[in-house]
Amino acid sequence: MSQDPSDQALPDLLRQGRFDEAIALCQQRLRLSPREPRAWVALAGALIAARRPEAALRAWDSALALAPAEPVILVGKASTLQFLNRSGEADSLYRQALAADPTRTEALFGLARLAIEAGDWDEAESLSARLSAFEPDRPDALWLGARTALGRGDFAAAETRAAALAANPQLGPEQRAEAILLRSEALDGLDRPAEAFAAAVEAKAIQHRLYAERAAGRESEVDKLDRLAAWFRAAEPAPWAEAPGETPIPGEAATHVFLMGFPRSGTTLLEQVLAGHPEVRALEEAPTLAEAYAEFLTAPAGLQRLSRLTPAEAQVWRARYWAEVAAHGIDPAGRLFLDKAPAGTLTLPLVAKLFPRAKVLFALRDPRDVVLSCLRHNFQINAMTYAFTRPDTAAACYAACMAMAEVYRAVLPLGLMEARYEALVEDFEGELARLCGFLGLAVAPAMADIGRTARARTVRTPSADQVRAGLNDRGLGRWRAYAGEMAPLIPVLAPWVERFGYGTSG
Repeated sequence: MSQDPSDQALPDLLRQGRFDEAIALCQQRLRLSPREPRAWVALAGALIAARRPEAALRAWDSALALAPAEPVILVGKASTLQFLNRSGEADSLYRQALAADPTRTEALFGLARLAIEAGDWDEAESLSARLSAFEPDRPDALWLGARTALGRGDFAAAETRAAALAANPQLGPEQRAEAILLRSEALDGLDRPAEAFAAAVEAKAIQHRLYAERAAGRESEVDKLDRLAAWFRAAEPAPWAEAPGETPIPGEAATHVFLMGFPRSGTTLLEQVLAGHPEVRALEEAPTLAEAYAEFLTAPAGLQRLSRLTPAEAQVWRARYWAEVAAHGIDPAGRLFLDKAPAGTLTLPLVAKLFPRAKVLFALRDPRDVVLSCLRHNFQINAMTYAFTRPDTAAACYAACMAMAEVYRAVLPLGLMEARYEALVEDFEGELARLCGFLGLAVAPAMADIGRTARARTVRTPSADQVRAGLNDRGLGRWRAYAGEMAPLIPVLAPWVERFGYGTSG
């Protein structure tokens, strides 16, 4: 499908972060040409850029209805499904695209990424070789080679390949940042922490510059967390003491659990442990409460309405939540459903009002290890992860999140238990028994085989390689190897180090 030369305005709007205007432009063009597949493709791309993947899926479906076998559209929808963790559907569409066009390299790359997410390094290498056959120095094939070496634990090869990739003149800034972060991970594996930290800071600085224009004029994550904390400090507590009564919804879970805290606090390890239980169904970092957040938590008027939510209103939002869960291919009926949302701590008021019987596992880990890991790893950029593009804002974001969480816990009637990463690693059986007791689960033998569980599931977080390898203590106190580099951040983190009992010296 060729690009309309009159579409230059659209990429300009997207580059400037003016997503609403970009979407409006696409919708205007669709009114003029509703049966033009290219117009639907443009709308889907704008919606993806605006982080509205569910709406983008509907646009892809409209495009496919007009051009069912078009590889570009098949790959576009597959990529969106992959973003939403719907890996099986994505795999099928990528393969349909390749059947229609065996040279469709975007489909090969998408399949290779799925293989990496599944920890299938042989398949990833095979697909990488097919990509390289088209052009030996393709950046996507070089990235796959470096990523696969890292996954296999061949840190020397990963470092060499990532360094070569970062120097490739074909890379755009986003790809270069990702390559440098890959090299940082490899350097850490080689126990070269000073170089690893310098590489991470270099890569994050690229990301910071790349997204600065888009972030300008928007509420930063720290400001958002501070705003919510300030509102709840001043809020009348009585309306939050009770929640609207719950009416059963077909297909909902028997036991509902939210896993929250902060990114890189050990939530992936805990999720894999619990997902090993035959009665548990887990969903990894899906936007199950995104619509409710936009409705209630973005302005004081919404918070006031949430505080006095009626049973009928609550039922509507509960039904939307369970529909979102079902859309991700999860059937939690009669089971324990685990909704893993490490960046979702700010949504605890929604949990308290919509799901008062739900249990909350609040993940904790040494704040210094958490922030170091946020700086060293690559994330899809959003308001929170943009804060991770600088050391000072990463530490400030962590502190703001923990301060907000403390305010929430003082006001909201939550069934919450803290779950420490260090306890799970150092006393697995004891901590597992404690967690299962809180959740009302009998300990199952399969829960101990974390690597097997992770290998059988798609794990998309930066912790994927670690959890597939099973329990290990490399992540405990890792910040000490970076003590000099972390020194400027310690004053910001020190209150939380003390508050959570990690001690000033670690």
